[in-house]
Amino acid sequence: MIEAVGLTTAGPLARHAAPESAAQTWRRNAALVAALAGGPLLVTVLVALLAAGAFAWQVNQVRDDLQGAMDEAKLMVRAAARGDIGAVEQSGTDIVARAQRARDTTRGPLWDLAAEVPAARNNVLAVRAVTDIAHTLTSQTLPPVLTMMSAADDGTDAQTINLKPFLNAGSVIPTVLTSFDDATAIAAAMDRTDVLPQISAPVDELVSLLAQATPILQTVEEHLPALLRAAGAERPMLYQLMIQTPAEIRATGGGVAQWLVLQVDGGKVDLLSQDTGTALMYEDLPARGFDTENGSLLDLPYETSTLYPREFTNWSSNFTMSPDFPTSVELFQATREWTDKPTFDGAFSIDPIVLAHLLEATGPLTLSSGEVVDAGNAASVLMSEPYERFGMDNGAMDAYFNEVSSGMFAKLTSSQWDIAAMWDQIVRSAQEGRIYAWFDDAALQSLSHQYGLDGALRKDNTEATQLGIYFNDYSIGKLEYHLSYSQRASCNAENRTMTVTMDLHNGITDAIKSGYTLGLRNLERGIDPRTMMLDVLFFAPPGGEILSTTPDEGEWWDPRFRDRSGSDHDNPAESRTVLLAEGETRTVSYTVQLPDGDLGPLQLRHTPGAHDTAVTIDANCAPLFRSPEGSDNIMLSAIG
Repeated sequence: MIEAVGLTTAGPLARHAAPESAAQTWRRNAALVAALAGGPLLVTVLVALLAAGAFAWQVNQVRDDLQGAMDEAKLMVRAAARGDIGAVEQSGTDIVARAQRARDTTRGPLWDLAAEVPAARNNVLAVRAVTDIAHTLTSQTLPPVLTMMSAADDGTDAQTINLKPFLNAGSVIPTVLTSFDDATAIAAAMDRTDVLPQISAPVDELVSLLAQATPILQTVEEHLPALLRAAGAERPMLYQLMIQTPAEIRATGGGVAQWLVLQVDGGKVDLLSQDTGTALMYEDLPARGFDTENGSLLDLPYETSTLYPREFTNWSSNFTMSPDFPTSVELFQATREWTDKPTFDGAFSIDPIVLAHLLEATGPLTLSSGEVVDAGNAASVLMSEPYERFGMDNGAMDAYFNEVSSGMFAKLTSSQWDIAAMWDQIVRSAQEGRIYAWFDDAALQSLSHQYGLDGALRKDNTEATQLGIYFNDYSIGKLEYHLSYSQRASCNAENRTMTVTMDLHNGITDAIKSGYTLGLRNLERGIDPRTMMLDVLFFAPPGGEILSTTPDEGEWWDPRFRDRSGSDHDNPAESRTVLLAEGETRTVSYTVQLPDGDLGPLQLRHTPGAHDTAVTIDANCAPLFRSPEGSDNIMLSAIG
């Protein structure tokens, strides 16, 4: 037997390697520890990554659910507008389900874990709050609304909503308002510290929308029966929609060249006719014995009749010469009586600028010729360009305007637009003083008055103190499409006086040649046909006194066009004739001695023209008038 030298049980491999050093021993032990610990650590890392991925997926799911609910809400509103009850119910059910799922998702264990991470805590809780808000609004609001809408589905035409079941909305609106309060409270309790703008900004926007919607809903709740009557829930309602034309300027906007006669029955709007002043004044009224040159459709108080020319009350394009819109309606109602037609239950007035604003919500209108009318060109298309195109061909021009009007009507009644965008444009138009509304129903007229849409001259200064400068064209043309102006007011609080000034500019050029645009009366008087002949009306509030005007005397006198004085609904007024030549800029103004006593918020009015009007009111006027804060009247002016 051969003995193996140095081979022992303690070092069986000693014949292959040198003795192990201390460093080698440490590395060997460390490798053993890593091997033993590496498996569980790897598992932990993988679990963490999977959890993070699952959480990220849930975050995306919540986002998609909330966005989907918003998209469905838009579809639901459009479906409601066109009376598609089935689509309303489908969208409503989907919205509730999505909001519920989003809320349930944010209540899972992964969200609890994420909320324990300091850096993420507030954002996680903020997202939870967002889902709480969505769930609160949808779960409390939509079920009763859907029940009410379902009751309205009685098999009527898809374009018609049966409004009678909505008489029960009075019991639904309080629930909606409560949900608004609850949602606002959740948002107010949110800790905004380090919360991402992508989360907080939409919440702030929603809270702002709820704050705006709440008083509107409260007003709807208060006036719901009257609003439903207006929409034809009880009987068909007959309405007039005037289209004023600032190109031929009048105190409340412009001459009324045409108007639509509409019937609203059970929520369905039908266009009965498109009437024109040409047919009314040259055919209908004379055929029934009315003298359109010397007659009068309305007996005005003496002090009012002295303020306006005679043609104010005998020719339809002049019915808007007074800044009191109800007087204009009264004159049109008189023509209905003369022609043995039913009088209107309500009347509305808009102008081409309103139509241009609405086209921003509806999208462009394409005419049969392929011509596109959009928000950018609507003003020119409706107030200037056709006169150059058609010249004195009234038939072709009327046909063109009728096609545009009927096309716009079809677009508006199709409901294929975003209701929020449409509402924004309506509010914008009303703030510019371009929308008026009158109702025979006292409750609806009160609502119109509350929101400053009645266009009425106030007979006292309790609710508001009215001042204003208004224009009436005397040229018989469409010159004022080229008129632009701004308005400013300043006060002497110690003397209780106010001066209102307007800077006018005639921007017409020699390129304008249509006899329909140029001043017809100018030629008879030896005045350049591009010179604007304006009857400028200066109005003081009831109890006030006009101390001075600029110009102090009119610049043209003839039997019909001259300086006048008088009052309209107890508002003292002065009329001055002004000639504004091509390219000329000039200033008109007046100073008023304000009455003693408490004065309601300032309502500084002007004729809404073919272009935007910048209005400036000096802060030195603030001590004279009560603050309009809290008022619904959108026509009240801001001071300072």
